[in-house]
Amino acid sequence: MDDLAQQVKEIIAEVWAESSREDHSWDEIGDATPLYSLSDEEPSLGLDSLDALEIAMVVEERFDVVLPAEIEPEDIRTVRQVVELLERLLAEQRPV
Repeated sequence: MDDLAQQVKEIIAEVWAESSREDHSWDEIGDATPLYSLSDEEPSLGLDSLDALEIAMVVEERFDVVLPAEIEPEDIRTVRQVVELLERLLAEQRPV
């Protein structure tokens, strides 16, 4: 696994632990695991929109990027999607 994905998982695990009031580790989170469910039947980490907002704020702060306001929540439901977005933003927003 690359370092960026692990860092994103660590951020998600911190928020997940706060939200669930249980200890969680980044290695419990799969790249394709949904952070939140779109339906009651879908398995996920059980996070909600406030958790997603907290994750976004921590990602912005730790990586010194600005997430676009027009991002749809469905577009960043998994670690893989968050990492892909972050890679794009790092390339766009950091000088070469």
